[in-house]
Amino acid sequence: MRSKNRTYLILKFFVLFIALTCIPMENVRADEDNKYIEAVREFADNVLKYGRDTYGPKHTPLFVDGVNVNTHEPVKWISPDCNLFSATETEEWILSNFGSQQTLLRTLDGLSEVTRDPKYRDAAMQAVKYAFENLRAPNGLFYWGHHVAYDAQRDEIKYAGSKSHILKVHYPYYELMWQVDSEVTKRFIEAYWSAHVIDWSRLDFNRIASYSDILERPWGHEYDEGAPIFFQGKHAGGGFFNTATSLAHAATTLYQLSNNEEQSLIWGRRLIKRFIDTRHPKTGMTKYMYNMLPFNVLGNDFKDHFSDPHSFIFPSRIFAKVRNEYYPESVVPHQWMSLLLMGDALGEHGEEFTQWAVEELRAWGKLSYREEDNSFIPIITDGTKIEGYILKDPCAMGDEGDVAISLFADMSFLWAYAMAYRMTGDEFMWQMIRSIVAGNNLGDIGENYEDYPELKTDATSSNVYGLLAFLNLYEKTNNKEFLKVAQRIGDNILGTKLNKGFFVPSKNHIYTRFDCLEPLALLCLIAEFDSKRELVPRVWPSSPLFVPSYRYRKEGVDRRIIYTLTASPEVPISFQEAAHVGNIKQVAALLESGVNVDSVDDSFRMTALQRAAIQGHKEIVALLLAKGANPNHCDVWPGGTALDYAAEHGHKEVVQLLITKGADINAKNNNGQTPLDIAMSNARMDIASVLIDNGAEASFFTKMRVSMARAAEEQKAKEKETGVAIHTAVQSGNQQKVKALLD
Repeated sequence: MRSKNRTYLILKFFVLFIALTCIPMENVRADEDNKYIEAVREFADNVLKYGRDTYGPKHTPLFVDGVNVNTHEPVKWISPDCNLFSATETEEWILSNFGSQQTLLRTLDGLSEVTRDPKYRDAAMQAVKYAFENLRAPNGLFYWGHHVAYDAQRDEIKYAGSKSHILKVHYPYYELMWQVDSEVTKRFIEAYWSAHVIDWSRLDFNRIASYSDILERPWGHEYDEGAPIFFQGKHAGGGFFNTATSLAHAATTLYQLSNNEEQSLIWGRRLIKRFIDTRHPKTGMTKYMYNMLPFNVLGNDFKDHFSDPHSFIFPSRIFAKVRNEYYPESVVPHQWMSLLLMGDALGEHGEEFTQWAVEELRAWGKLSYREEDNSFIPIITDGTKIEGYILKDPCAMGDEGDVAISLFADMSFLWAYAMAYRMTGDEFMWQMIRSIVAGNNLGDIGENYEDYPELKTDATSSNVYGLLAFLNLYEKTNNKEFLKVAQRIGDNILGTKLNKGFFVPSKNHIYTRFDCLEPLALLCLIAEFDSKRELVPRVWPSSPLFVPSYRYRKEGVDRRIIYTLTASPEVPISFQEAAHVGNIKQVAALLESGVNVDSVDDSFRMTALQRAAIQGHKEIVALLLAKGANPNHCDVWPGGTALDYAAEHGHKEVVQLLITKGADINAKNNNGQTPLDIAMSNARMDIASVLIDNGAEASFFTKMRVSMARAAEEQKAKEKETGVAIHTAVQSGNQQKVKALLD
């Protein structure tokens, strides 16, 4: 009996042990699920409560782009009320950019799938439906993207200067759009291609398109398989790879959604293949564009390298001052990840997309990656290493004195290589993942997937790219150690980036951007717990921007100037703005605080000296020159100097001051024009006189212009028998000087 009781007690204890060890674990997992779901639900509920368009005379189902997490005030854009260099007033827009909300739409759709609550998807579909009916141009393009947005305050479409359609690295949620209206979605994709492709026979395309063009139907054009790889496109803007991946995403998605658009897949594949054909024969690395003839991106020291049209640089931004002009984080691999996702979605029809992306990632790893410090060193794509090179000549990529530096292989690269490994099992992808994981202090994944990974499950990272990378590794290997790290990063996101029901870069940040990746990534984590990953939309590496002029900045970038704010909700006046408006006290104060006198604040790379010269602020020009400003700094386009701009805008005293301080009087801009050419073309004959007195030489442009003017005036004089000399010379009293130009 005692033995039976002992046996019974042992069995009872065993059952109790099982209950204590197994049941709570299930509850723990349920708790884990719940905290992620509740965080995403709280975010989505706040978006629906505070992020809808309740402004202006007409309230709509649209979303604003973001809000102040403390006040729930919407993100606003301050725009010059006319051309930047003529503007004296500004106006305020409440931003609703449909192109910058595509990840938000995926999040709302995915949340409805996970929670079985339809209100989130319904809200997303209502916004899409309204955009289809009200934010669409007659030619089928949407009013969205880099340069166009809806102002919820005035219920108006707002443009940045010219009315241009620019959509790159946005990767719209076409699947949801198709559910709302398949015909409108199809029409947009067709318009997107027709508007941006200029010559179908060789796929000459531009990143910029017009809303007013009458567009033809795509897909039925002839294509020349033997067309030259490189050529000068019809438009100077060129077609970049990031635009190409967005076009290819549209075309391949149309193929998947429709039953009879095989031609869209063919053209999408052709477009990407055009870039693959640009790969350097020595390295296999792809160039960023093919429809612009070779240009020297690093000055005279490397001009022989860039005489080969295959040559470019990797990473594309090798100088520190331009590395984060647009994004606070690295987005170098994003476009290649989009090819991987296209390949994934297309299955056997997308194998080439996958192969091309893996080949590119392999080339980066073999030729540029340095394991010792987990970085990609700058190289010319012919294989020439240029780390530490000091730029001697101003060029398209930087300024004199800039130093080429390496790029740390952060979590964005980890996500890219992990995605490539998930899809292919490629051994080199695994080795790159191992090195990048170690380089980011996350432990060791092992020599191969069969090894037991020794990962840091107490990692402090809250990087969403890292979460997505480890989910890809878990999906491929089914090793729960990878899921644990993903979960740890998810916990860190909740601890450091969830503030007052919104996701922000840190709890010090003031504005939330609704299109952030964190909530959708957390839904993907939940789906892995429940083995329901097919319910949640894939996360696309979208990087939407809004980049018109902001206040008196030539180029504003919402991701950089608004969503990075921590100290104040107001965007601070930049050094260049202060020079533009003539605030000499603020210019002096900023210089005193340590601002570099030749600093730039946008991709046009125009300095405070150039901005002051445009406006004719002589005292500020004098101050900047006294502080060492470079009078010969050139902006990116048209490559003008301060002297060029002062001549163009008629500021004679500024011209004289710049000349005395060493301005190159015969420097040519990107169009081959000198300051004298510019003065003559703008009928600034008093300034032309100053330039000539100081040794300005007449270029071909000036001689041609004066010669034509003289011929016209001589003919006019003969006809009227008045003996009139050159019109512009007579007006300014410079007959002898104009004659001297022609001798």
